[in-house]
Amino acid sequence: MSKQGKVNHFGKLEMAFEPRRGYTRLVHVYQQPPLKASRELYEGQKPTATVFIMESSGGMVAGDRNEIDIKLAPDSQVRLKQQSALKIYPSHTGELCTQSIHVEMEENARLEWMPEVIIPFERAKFQVDTTIRMMASSTLIWGEILAPGREMRGEIFDFQSFRSQYKLYVEDSLIAFDSLHFKPEEMDFSSLGLLEKALYIGSLWIVSPNVRELNVRDLQELMHAESDTQASVTKLNDYAIHCRWLSKEQRTLHKEINRMFIHVSNLI
Repeated sequence: MSKQGKVNHFGKLEMAFEPRRGYTRLVHVYQQPPLKASRELYEGQKPTATVFIMESSGGMVAGDRNEIDIKLAPDSQVRLKQQSALKIYPSHTGELCTQSIHVEMEENARLEWMPEVIIPFERAKFQVDTTIRMMASSTLIWGEILAPGREMRGEIFDFQSFRSQYKLYVEDSLIAFDSLHFKPEEMDFSSLGLLEKALYIGSLWIVSPNVRELNVRDLQELMHAESDTQASVTKLNDYAIHCRWLSKEQRTLHKEINRMFIHVSNLI
């Protein structure tokens, strides 16, 4: 009997949204397992389409690849939520897991990406590339959280490598490039200027013509509500703000980012 080789997963998810009859509709979806998208949900009378992104395999293993493409037509309003944390399993073969996310937003479109946690297990290797292209009149609120591993199992920075590149274009101009590259075997995360005592990293990108209405000092005070987090807010220009947290605890960080997410979402 022939021995069957390992089959890598290639998940693909394409979603296109546009307004129809007062509500934003998911007018095109292509889904290739293990990636799937839910139908649109609407809260109250709001026209915002809320869609859950699901990863049915339970996590990515060595050599797996996910591709997510999102397009928002003019005036679309979309909130995307990951159904659960993204788990990256050990790379027994040495292969890399990769995920790419491409977003295109037309005039007056609005996209909210609710943050979930990326958890690289022991010996995991993962790379994610995120590229967002938007118009100056559109609005983006995008959150991310990175865990050090399965902390409850004692896996603290036991993964092999984690790399993230985040590019944000407004009117074809690159306004932000954020690169994280962690190789725990070669790095001392406790050193001054790196993570020091923190374990979890959180980010929130806020881009909108309404950013000028936000009070940065108020945001700074809101970010420091919990004593065991370190946080900073950076105003990139008149329409873009970046918030970053370092925390010892996932629950606290999640609570902090969600509070800021809802606060900003209600203001802009």
